[in-house]
Amino acid sequence: MRVSLSLSLLLLPAAALAAPAANFLNTAIARTVELGGSTTSVTTQYNVKSLVDGPGEYWLPLAGKEGEEPAWWEVNVGGKAVDGAKLLPRETPTVVVPLGKMKKDDTVTLSLTYTTIHAAKPLPATIEQRDPQYLLWKTDSTYVDSWYPVDVERVKIRSPSPNILRHSSVPATYTRDNTVTRASATITLGPFHSVPPTLGGSSVEQQPFEVHYETKEPVMALRSLRRSAEVSHWGGNLNIQDELDLTNMGPKLKGHFSRLAHQQSRFHAAMPAQIFTDLTLRLPPTAHSVYYYDTIGNVSTSKFRAGSTPETAKSSKVRTSPRTVEGLLELKPRYPILGGWNYSFTVGWDMPLGDALKTDVAAVKNVLAVPFLTGVKDLVADDVELKIVLPEAARDVEVFTPFPVDSITHSMHRTYLDSIGRPAITIKKAHCTENHAQTVYVSYTYPVSSLLHKPLTVAGVVLGLFMLGLGLRRVDYSIERKK
Repeated sequence: MRVSLSLSLLLLPAAALAAPAANFLNTAIARTVELGGSTTSVTTQYNVKSLVDGPGEYWLPLAGKEGEEPAWWEVNVGGKAVDGAKLLPRETPTVVVPLGKMKKDDTVTLSLTYTTIHAAKPLPATIEQRDPQYLLWKTDSTYVDSWYPVDVERVKIRSPSPNILRHSSVPATYTRDNTVTRASATITLGPFHSVPPTLGGSSVEQQPFEVHYETKEPVMALRSLRRSAEVSHWGGNLNIQDELDLTNMGPKLKGHFSRLAHQQSRFHAAMPAQIFTDLTLRLPPTAHSVYYYDTIGNVSTSKFRAGSTPETAKSSKVRTSPRTVEGLLELKPRYPILGGWNYSFTVGWDMPLGDALKTDVAAVKNVLAVPFLTGVKDLVADDVELKIVLPEAARDVEVFTPFPVDSITHSMHRTYLDSIGRPAITIKKAHCTENHAQTVYVSYTYPVSSLLHKPLTVAGVVLGLFMLGLGLRRVDYSIERKK
């Protein structure tokens, strides 16, 4: 969701729960569903026609009746992000989209993109080690849900593999020629003609639709992601550390794991799809001092390729790209992760604070930019927590998130050489995808005099110990008095 859209996300009063006025007509709707493993991406294009002068706002449903809000969504009008979109508090997640001043018979193109999570389930639920894996994707809406009538609509469902075992059929109520057609890995529903509104008390009966398909990538998810970002003005450093709890949500292993069969698959470069063996993370271009360990200890089966910026490329003795290049961290778990298996590990790195912090010297104001998470394609994080630890004596802390979050809490973080503690902000959000790999901004004031707080504290402690030692040396510890 774009920043401009999320900042304007509001809840309308209960008086707006009635169905909208029939001021619009969808002349054409085209939906494309990209099936995956843990995520499903949906893109829908609406050609909207105004039936009256000044039709007002357009109601855009994000799901069907009693559906859930997608993990991520974005609305564009005419190819531009929407300002002032509002989410209705109703059982059908609906966004009210302002379309500006329109006259009768004016048309506009509206685009909705959203991502759902865990929509596909493994079927069969258990397989042998070398068997292919299949997922069953199901939707409760055959037609595109809409508050307005539709002249013609078409739905395309794309599988990651052309090996589709089966799919459902659709009723021929609103079709003229074909109901379902299939070409390789693409299934096309419709076109459907003259479809009444599916929401708002309509008599249109939605039919569930299923696709049983093969996927050749492991179905991975993060049960939890705990990210901490610690700021050090003295060292000019920003340390970021991630604690990840990874799980394979694909079909569970039937029987016992065979190391011999696994080595044979690696030798013949025919690794079964359900086995997860490696993970690649994109790090900031100036990231360095990367570390990777799990509950046992350091894991040496990893490789880090440092990134570069135009500034570092000029000063580097090694020939590097003159463009900005991200760092790549290639991780290999200590053991292969099969369906139902888990793996917990920690990844961290340092980067120059100047790359993430902007300072207004006159206003003594600092703005810190911290990535909410590191995005990985088709990887869902069920529970994400970001903790940002600011330097001691920082105050007037404000947080700006690029999307709505579940909670933001302020606390004090105490560690070595701290006296009053460091301000900390904890941000929590559930159901995150790679689309949430955006930047969180934190502003705070940090006077120059605060830089002396820690050395003065240390000097005071050392001086106190020195004075205590001087005093103790003057104490007479002898048992008998001297004559």
